[in-house]
Amino acid sequence: MRLKPQHAIVAAVLVAATSSVISASAAPTSLKGLPCAIPGLSTTYKGYTYTCITVKATKTTKKKTVYNAGVKVAPPTTTTTKPSAPALPTNNFDTNPGTPIWQENFAGAAGTTPNTSIWTPVTGYGTYGTGEIENNTNAAANLSEDGNGNLQIIAQCVATGTPGCTASSQPMGQTWTSARIWTENNVYFQYGQLEARIWMPTGSFNWPAFWMMGKNFNSGQTNTGWPYCGELDIAEGLQGNKQDQATIHSNIPGSATDWAQGSGLTQVAPITGTQMTSGWHTYGVLWLPNSITFTLDGKAWARVSYDPKTTDITQTVGTQSATYGPGTAIGSIGGDWPFNQPFFIILNDAIGGVSSPIAPNGSSATMRINWVKYYKYQGQGTISGNVTPGVNVNN
Repeated sequence: MRLKPQHAIVAAVLVAATSSVISASAAPTSLKGLPCAIPGLSTTYKGYTYTCITVKATKTTKKKTVYNAGVKVAPPTTTTTKPSAPALPTNNFDTNPGTPIWQENFAGAAGTTPNTSIWTPVTGYGTYGTGEIENNTNAAANLSEDGNGNLQIIAQCVATGTPGCTASSQPMGQTWTSARIWTENNVYFQYGQLEARIWMPTGSFNWPAFWMMGKNFNSGQTNTGWPYCGELDIAEGLQGNKQDQATIHSNIPGSATDWAQGSGLTQVAPITGTQMTSGWHTYGVLWLPNSITFTLDGKAWARVSYDPKTTDITQTVGTQSATYGPGTAIGSIGGDWPFNQPFFIILNDAIGGVSSPIAPNGSSATMRINWVKYYKYQGQGTISGNVTPGVNVNN
């Protein structure tokens, strides 16, 4: 306790009184009931904090000042210092990565739908729980291969009247169209090196993403679905499509609430929105049991790892690391780690939710995916479903 200057003399009297009491009593085990000098002030003795109180006079006793029964002092908090997180690797993982287990080159004719044995269009609107407003379709105007080895996901504002695309609040499913595809029920991936070469769309109304969810997403079992199944956002255009983020989501143990009350654990990539939307970039993960490392153009820039003994999560971005989990500053991250199971891929460009769907009528933007490749990494990497490992998919 820090004492103000005017209390210094009071403290001195207290110390003197306490010392005399202890000396005269031959070191008692407790100060309870012993006389003291200054009502209201406290002293600590043998693990207890005693406060000087005034006891009113009774018919048989006089008014007096004595120490109360005391309160046991809590033991000091011990902090266990974990060893520093290992540094991120500095090599370029796109240099001689080896032979892909599987790859998708989107080599179909212009206007064709991507291979339906691998990719399923997810159509409709209002079913994602994210606040996005687009109507996802499988029409060629929103989803098609371009004949030059690219998949196109095209977001379009279809409003023609006023206020149209400039409205700050737009009706769901009526103003914008776009597309979403996934490999659920077709192809699943577990561990390994997974990458996609993407040219992100231009415009703050876009919310493009290359991401994954756990195989048990639609299992119908208790405590599955989102966020129990886990979500792995490998690349996501956020903050008005001005930055790339990578996020992992799971449930806070014992609840259906996402980590950090809905935010998950996010890493901001070392790339600006302008860089993202002005050319091709390769976004990927190096995925191992209890560890996910994010890569950009072949170089590791962030990692999240799980300690099954403590259930903590350690996040490393560049040279900075932090640990989260029960008993840490952010205890609502960690505890569960659903990322040691097969996951499926999702590619989409949403409108709304976290984007700003305000644009001139007729606005459109195109998200292009040149390829998706999957390799083993440190001996890990398994693909299952409608594929034969080692056979490339070229449509």
